[in-house]
Amino acid sequence: MTQNRILSEHTVSIAGGLLLAGNVLLIFFLFFESYLQVPLWLSPLGRMHPLLLHFPIVLVCLVLVLELLVSKKAFSRNPGLVEVSHLLLLVTAFSAVIAALMGLFLSLEEGYEGELVVQHKWSGSLLAILLSVLYVVRRQAWFSPKFAKITASFSVVLLVLASHWGATLTHGENFLFAPIAEAKQEKVSLEEAVVFDHMVMPILERKCNSCHNARKSKGELVMSTREGLLKGGKSGPLLTAGGAAGSLLLDRIHLPLDDEEHMPPSGKTQLTEEEIRLLELWIEQDAAFDTQVAALDPKNELFQLASLRFAERADADSYDFSPASNATIEKLNHAFRSVMKLARDSPALDARVFSRAEYSSEVLRELLEVKTQLVSLNLSEMPVSDADLGIVAQFENLNRLNLNFTDITGAGLDRLAEMPHLQHLSVSGTWVDEIGVRTLLQKQLGLKTLYLWDTGLTDTELEQLERDFPNVRLLSGKEIKEMDILQLNLPGLASSPIFADSMYLHLGHPIRDVTIRYTLDGSEPDSVSSPVYKEGEILLTEAKVVKAKAYKEGWFGSELATIQVYQNRFNPDTVYLLSRLNRVHPANGALTFFDGEMGTFNANSPAWANNWAGFLNNDMELLLEYRKPVPVSQVAMRVLVEPETVIFPPASLEVWAGNEPDRLQLLGRIQPKQPSALGKPYIQDVSIAVPTFIGRYFKIVAKPVGKIPEWSPRKGRSALLLVDEMFVN
Repeated sequence: MTQNRILSEHTVSIAGGLLLAGNVLLIFFLFFESYLQVPLWLSPLGRMHPLLLHFPIVLVCLVLVLELLVSKKAFSRNPGLVEVSHLLLLVTAFSAVIAALMGLFLSLEEGYEGELVVQHKWSGSLLAILLSVLYVVRRQAWFSPKFAKITASFSVVLLVLASHWGATLTHGENFLFAPIAEAKQEKVSLEEAVVFDHMVMPILERKCNSCHNARKSKGELVMSTREGLLKGGKSGPLLTAGGAAGSLLLDRIHLPLDDEEHMPPSGKTQLTEEEIRLLELWIEQDAAFDTQVAALDPKNELFQLASLRFAERADADSYDFSPASNATIEKLNHAFRSVMKLARDSPALDARVFSRAEYSSEVLRELLEVKTQLVSLNLSEMPVSDADLGIVAQFENLNRLNLNFTDITGAGLDRLAEMPHLQHLSVSGTWVDEIGVRTLLQKQLGLKTLYLWDTGLTDTELEQLERDFPNVRLLSGKEIKEMDILQLNLPGLASSPIFADSMYLHLGHPIRDVTIRYTLDGSEPDSVSSPVYKEGEILLTEAKVVKAKAYKEGWFGSELATIQVYQNRFNPDTVYLLSRLNRVHPANGALTFFDGEMGTFNANSPAWANNWAGFLNNDMELLLEYRKPVPVSQVAMRVLVEPETVIFPPASLEVWAGNEPDRLQLLGRIQPKQPSALGKPYIQDVSIAVPTFIGRYFKIVAKPVGKIPEWSPRKGRSALLLVDEMFVN
């Protein structure tokens, strides 16, 4: 071809020179990258690599189609096709070189280490160089179609490899088959499940391991192995066993989404509330790698989450009975009872009853409409009696039955003896005895698992039952006790912590027959001299700090529980939020501050993320309206303090008041105490006393810290203010 009809020879010459320069630069960077430091202004160029790389990929596919599928005769008959192929190959090679250079710049940033990065970098760069060689050779007189096909075929291999390794870098090693793996994961039975392997690791694989694996250890952190999790990364240890609040993993997860250290990064799929809760519970409970779900106390929230996730989900063809009609299932569902299919195409049903107050024998009797299809029934914490078990026994295909913390006794177990398909039974926290359990096990030959936590059976009785019935797995917590690691969990408040005029103190504990000792003077209770809590004896008429510990023979005493009880005498009729909430912490809007939902910061509640209203770079301004004038002399609020994640108390708190919303006077202003060093998170009560004012409108203004002090690693930044409840007295 003597004349280029699309581009002039001069233009082609310039383009070829640029392509050559790009290849020289690419090869130079490949061999001398360890000596390079990308200037700040080039960083955005490197980060455009994921944006641009799809363009050369598409062009490469077009080039391959032309080179591999178009015959030599077709090229000879159509000179224009030759010109198009030359131009297409030029653009393809040039864009591939640019994409490879951008990728090299990106790989020089912190966090791109590991074998996978090297493989992706070299395969992509070789593809760009090979395409450039093909372009140069394609214009030579001695060029043959055979050479083109060989080169194009090799390009296919490089393209597949580079794309595969790039996708693995971005999405994780098992991204393509993750849904299939997760589907298989859900078939693990409750009795076989291990907390870390089957609950924690799947979360890390979905949300963390794409950036933190052995082949791409961003921040020198590997989260795909137990060893890597224990080792931590460049920022230090990742986990603090037994202390969720102090673990770097959760600190990074709970940072505001717009924080550069928030994990997963903005733009990646974020963890769900359930996933965060599960990680919190696992770390709080010593971050053990080998704990079996079946060894957990049924009251343990980890066990409860697992029981929902790993309930046996048999395939649809495992049952030969006909399905219930959708109308019947819909009729049986209401606010305190759930009936649903175990799987989309399965006729088997699962039923759960929720409200103790709404429970009656009729709730069970109504389920007889689906007595053939019901294979799983959860009646945990319902006032189920021995007589009710006669109804339960009519569910002919029932496989799993949860009677934890119900009112049944050993005598009632005999009613379950003839159920032909019952394999898993939970009676933890009930009044069953050794005689009742033995009678059941003698008659119920199909039973595989029996949960007996906190039933009053002695260790001797349990050991004898295990010897007599070796084919049944008896789970009682005895194994944990023998390891000397069983400690009572904290006692807690069994009612709202907020009252208006007065309230009786209601303390509770999930374990039966526990003794709770308490103090109201700020001292720490002990097991001998401190008063024993008795229901209905302690009347509170003002805010108090209650300190309590739980004790029971054969158990370690609980840690100290510090319980704050608040008085809120004047609940406003209307709350107006006059300023903007931080988008990451909207909580419940204006209702947040008087909804009675207390936020926290530890693994004992998911409320840490849900119940805190956040203010960043603007003041918190609330206007409280009362239908009738009220005498206010004090305003208080709860704020979260966590200096490491830039959460500080307000720099100042003001109270304004008046009888018209646009004519308010300043009653008082304070500057709350600020943290002076890094430390564990805590909740601070900020209170301001003002001269008593009788009025209808009160405006509360809290100003976030505008500049974090010099002692903080994040000095100079604006602080986040998190508030959950306010109290007006």
